[in-house]
Order: sequence, then structure tokens, then C-alpha cells
Amino acid sequence: MAITNLYLDMRGRANDGKGSILITIYHNRTTSTIPMKIRVSPENWDGNHIVRMREADILNAHLAEKKASIDMAIAGLSLRDDFESMTATHIKNLITDKRSVDSSRSMVKSLFEEYMASDLSDGTREIYKSTLGKVLSFGGQSMRIGQIDANWLIRFDRYLAKTQGVNGRAIYLRHLRAVCNYARKIKVMSTYPFDDFKIRQEQTRHRNISVDDLRRFLGYKVTSEQEMARDFFMLMFYLVGCNIVDLLTAKRTNIVNGRFEYIRRKTHKAYSIKIEPEAERLIDKYQGVDWLLSPMDHYARYKSFARMVNKNIKEIGDVSWEMVPVEDDLFAMPKLEKRIIPVIPEVTTYYARHTWSTLAYDIGIPIDVVSQALGHSDGNRTTLIYVKRDQKKVDDANRQVIDYLLGLDKPALIVP
Repeated sequence: MAITNLYLDMRGRANDGKGSILITIYHNRTTSTIPMKIRVSPENWDGNHIVRMREADILNAHLAEKKASIDMAIAGLSLRDDFESMTATHIKNLITDKRSVDSSRSMVKSLFEEYMASDLSDGTREIYKSTLGKVLSFGGQSMRIGQIDANWLIRFDRYLAKTQGVNGRAIYLRHLRAVCNYARKIKVMSTYPFDDFKIRQEQTRHRNISVDDLRRFLGYKVTSEQEMARDFFMLMFYLVGCNIVDLLTAKRTNIVNGRFEYIRRKTHKAYSIKIEPEAERLIDKYQGVDWLLSPMDHYARYKSFARMVNKNIKEIGDVSWEMVPVEDDLFAMPKLEKRIIPVIPEVTTYYARHTWSTLAYDIGIPIDVVSQALGHSDGNRTTLIYVKRDQKKVDDANRQVIDYLLGLDKPALIVP
């Protein structure tokens, strides 16, 4: 059953320091709000009622009446067969009568918004927004889900091909397919166009680094920013390819008995990684105040720091300077331009995970242990307790991979 609460929203408050009272609807793990068009200061709100105001009784009576009418409308909606599949936003739209059921649930834009309101990670939700933009750019803002058939998909695929490769198009098409599946589930799409349209995909290029290149990468003289970027790349590697968002958003509480325990945002799976000395040195080096690591004490969004890391690890390598003529000006003095020959061209933080698995395989770690380390086993239903069952195998594998990389028989190797 949907739940409603009164809430004082202080976001975007005006100079008067007042916030807006909203009625919040919680349903099916989604949230939506209905504004009450009443503004009060925080000191005049006790969490449920307006207080210490001359007109408090009148305003509270109005709020109680509005909340009761919304609760009654929700009770009526709960009798519908599709109520449990509704999102809070859809319930709000029906209550406020902004659009009818048919027009709301058959619109591609509305269906995407409903689906995106479900339990998706921030990164996945952004990709779905991008997919919606592509669909509406091709089909129009008022497009309905019933317009999508196999012929439409063929034309849409050709439209995407102007700017996207095969695998790029496959991402958009898979997300569109997920929304179509959702539309079938809530019974607003009677046909299924993907029965007659197959999504093509090419095998992706392995994003891994050879052990020799990774050793060279570790040994290069770098700037302070490149050092930080390289340190975070290697910390991800030492933690069995931990994703950068999971690393940056971790708290001190994620360290438990010498292990890094976290839930991966992308898959919602639990991981428990033993913190080896190489990782511990880097965690201590970049110790945070409010976070496990210091970047998020200074960056508003993790993506900003991730971009810095990706930019700088690409620039680690040989550097030279060349005099380059100025185009369209024969008499201008040549300008000095920096040339970089990177150790690992096109490297990104994603390479840490792929490289760990490749090196593990190269030194003979059993494929089932590699799969468990990466979280590919157990049908995506791993829990922290379950993971610990054979965790020693993963711990031993990680130590072997790190030893192989660092080449303990090569004392000249520079290790951060």
C-alpha cells in the first residue's frame, strides 16, 4: 500500500528562509511529491504540523483535509489490478488528474520515467535518460509505445548508426527493450517488436594491460596529479578491480577486520576484499575525513574526480616538445606543442578490473576463482555471508596477482 507523509522541503529556499510543504507519496520503492502551496519557516514546522503561527489551526486543517483526500484516492486506486506495478509518480498523476491512464501509460516518455524511477543505479539511470533522448529525437516527443514495431526498430537502428557503432547501438536498444518488457508487464503494450528484431553485438575489445606495460606504467616519473591518478588506478587493481564509484563513496565503516566490504552499485552484489599491504599504504596515503578516501571531501561529485583520474593516467609516458608551424600563417613563429606517447593508450579506470582478471588467468588461477573474485558466480545473489565461504581462495589469488605484478625478484621496480 502506498504511504503518504507531510514534509517540509527546504531545497531551493528563497531569501525569506522558508520552505514548501509537500505531501510525499511512497510506493513500490519510488517517491513523488504533491506541493501544498504553503510556505513556512523551519521553526514553524514540527515534522507533522504547523506550529507557533496565528493561522496554524486553519492551515493544519487544510493540510489534513488534503492528505485525507489523497489517501482516499490512493485507496480507490489500490483496487486496480495494476496498482502494485504503478510508481509513485503515476499515482500522483492519476490523483492530480494531470493526464488520463491511457495517455500517461502509453507515452514512451512516461514509461521511461516510470521505469527509471525503479531501483536503478545513478549511472544506469543516466544511460536510460540518454536512450530516451535518442528515441524521442527519432520518434518525436509525443511518441506512444504502440508505435514501436519491428520496422520502426530497423529504422531506429539505422538512425543510431549515423553516430554509433554496433555495440553502442546495442546498449540503446537493450534499454529500449527493457522498457518494452516493462510496458508488457503493466499491460500497456500488446505486441512485442523484439520478437522480430534481433539486437546485434560485436565482441568487445579486451580492456586489459600486459604485465610488462603495467610495470612500466608503475615505474614512470610523474607529476603530482598523475601520481594521484595512478595511485587510485592501482588501488582499484589491488582491491580486485573495485569500481571507482564504489571506492570513492566508501566510508570508514566499509573497513571491517582488515577487509574492504562493500555493495557494488552497478550490480548490488556484496564484496569482501582482504586489504593487502600495497592497498593499505594507498588508503592511508589518501585517508579521508568524511569518507574513506580524501577526494570526496573536496569534490562535489565523484565523476569529476574520475574524469581527472582518466585524463591523467592517459598522459603517463614519454613526453617531448615540438615546434609546430601555425596553420594559415606563413610568417608566424612556430608554436611549441607538447607530445605525449602514453605507456597505455586509451587506458581508463575500467582497465583495472579487466587487467586483474587477465593477469590472474595468465598465472594459472582457476577460472572459477577468478569468476568468484569478480562476482560473476552464484547467479548474482551473493551476500556478504555467502561470499566469505571460499573467500580464502580469492584472497590467495589476489596476493599471487600482486606478487606477479610487482616482481619481488626485481628490486629496481618502483612501487607507489
